[in-house]
Order: sequence, then structure tokens, then C-alpha cells
Amino acid sequence: MDGVATLPFADRGFQLVAAATLLLLLCAVAFTLVTGWLRTQAIRERRRWERLERQWEPTTLAVLAGDESTGSLRALVHGRDERRFVSFLLRFARQLKGPEAEAVRQLAAPHLHQIAADLHHRNAEHRARALQTLGELSVAMYSDQFLQALKDPSTLVAMSAAQALSREYDPAYAEQLLDALARFDQWSVNYLAALLSTMGPESAEALRGALGDTSRPPRVRAVVAATLTALNDVESVDVARRVIEAEDQVDLVVRCLRLVEKLGADDQLPAVRSLLMSPEPGIRARALRTLARIGGSDDADRIKAGLTDESNWVVLHAVRGLSELGETELLEDIAASEHGAAEAARELLWEGSA
Repeated sequence: MDGVATLPFADRGFQLVAAATLLLLLCAVAFTLVTGWLRTQAIRERRRWERLERQWEPTTLAVLAGDESTGSLRALVHGRDERRFVSFLLRFARQLKGPEAEAVRQLAAPHLHQIAADLHHRNAEHRARALQTLGELSVAMYSDQFLQALKDPSTLVAMSAAQALSREYDPAYAEQLLDALARFDQWSVNYLAALLSTMGPESAEALRGALGDTSRPPRVRAVVAATLTALNDVESVDVARRVIEAEDQVDLVVRCLRLVEKLGADDQLPAVRSLLMSPEPGIRARALRTLARIGGSDDADRIKAGLTDESNWVVLHAVRGLSELGETELLEDIAASEHGAAEAARELLWEGSA
């Protein structure tokens, strides 16, 4: 009786297993078919693009050479292919310079609206990619959108806009870029300075104003100081002097000292000397280094005094400063002694002989 009673349950269990197995088999078959179809579509699409680009390339070259009109090229580009055509031209633009590159940008201009539409995409990466493409082909056409993108909720998008605007060498964009700098706290000061320096010396006036603007965050002003140093802007040295006289934020003061060290003269020495009494070892160290570069003979004793500083970092800069002043014999004596700066002196002398 028990064996007979359990048969229906066994049958139902077998049926369920068989049905599940069949379903999995059907899913596997469907997945294989879909994968195959997608692969076939991708191959067809790739071949289609290859065919189109083979059509576009000779005509594009002929247009750039002046042998064909732009109309003959536009006739080959249909609406659905405009994005691909822009990507095609972008490769040309990256390989060319001067008038030829500008000619490629003009060819792309009528088709950029397709790319610009992505500036409103909900995905930040799409917006950033659109800005990068437009930035290489035509910032001027979409300058308002680039400036607006500096305020985008995504810092990736804002940085893409900043990179494109900085490459325009247009001082008109300097103020907007400076206002946006505070957003980029995840980027290093050196990277941001390199970004701003691509604007060129034409933007130096706006940068000098930002360096002296106490309403701006110290980190932004530090970036500006590093930028002006890279641009070799001699006129900013006096602004840097006023900053180091009035400020105590370490990175800002150190960046201004670097500017004075590279471009300064005797006029800045009193301000630099006063920093030897700073409570911040980073500032004292840089002040010693600056004195070694632009100081007079009477600054040697000030630099020697740094050998007894409580900070090893200051001691190291004092040793390096003496080396720059040519005090090799003194450093050799220190290295051979029990002086607190002996180890730093030995390391520097070893580096010099290596």
C-alpha cells in the first residue's frame, strides 16, 4: 500500500525535474540564438561602418586638398550616420595641425548637434564624453554649454569642460575656470596648475588677481601661484610677496615662495627672511631654500642657523641651501662630526658623488 501510495508523488517529482530540465535547455538554446544574432548584427554593423569609411575617406582627403566641394562629402553622410562621421573626422583632427585640422573641424561642424544632444543625457559619463568630443572639434560653437557644464553636478563633467576651455587660450574663460577650481579638490595642485597654464600668458592678469584675492580658498590661490610660476610671470612676484607677508596657510605660502625663488629678486628678501621665524616647519624650510637661491652673502649665516632647527625637514633644506652656496667644505666637516645635521650632510654629499 505504501509503495502504491507514493507513486503519484514520485511521478510528479519526475515531471517537475523533466520540466525544469527542458526549460533550462530551452533557455540555453535561446541564449545561444540571441548571442549568435547579436554577433551577426555586430559583424554586419562593423562591416557597414568599414564600407562607409572607405567611401568617406577619399572624398574627405579630396575636400581637404581642395579637389572636391564640401557638398560632395555631405551628400555621403545620412542622418543616422552623423555620430559615426564625427568620430571618423575626430581621428583626422587628432593627426593634423594648423589649417588642415581647422578644415576638418569645419567639416564636422554641421554634424555636431548629434553630439551636443548628449550634453543633456542623464548619465554623467555620456555628458563628459560629449564635452570631450566637442572640445576637440568646436568649443566656440558651444561655449555657453561648456561654461554651464562647469557647474554640472558631476565633477567629471565639470573637469571635462574645464580641460576643453583651458585649451582655447582665451583669457575670457579664465574667471569662470578660476571660479570652478574649488570643486576639484580631488585633483592635485600640480595637475590643476598644469591645466590652467595651458591658457597661456594671456590669462596671467586674471591669475594675478586671483592670487591676491583673499576671498578665494587658499588651495585655489596655491594652484594659481603654481600656474604663474609655470608661466614665468615676473609681474606676479610682487603679489606673491604680499601673500607671504599676510598669509599663514602652509601650501599657499610655500607655493608663493617657489614663485619668488624662481622669479624674485632683492625686493622680496625681507619678506622671505621674516618667514624663518614661522611656526610651520614647511614654511621655514622653503624660506631657507629660497634664500639660498636669491639671497645675498649675509644670508649664509641665516641658512647655517637652520642646521640646528628642531625639524629634520628644515635641517635638510638648510644643508641643501649651503650646498647651493658652495659651502662644500663646511658640509664635509659637518658630515664627519656628531652634529645633528651630519646624516643629512652625508646623504647630500653622497648624492653629489654618485
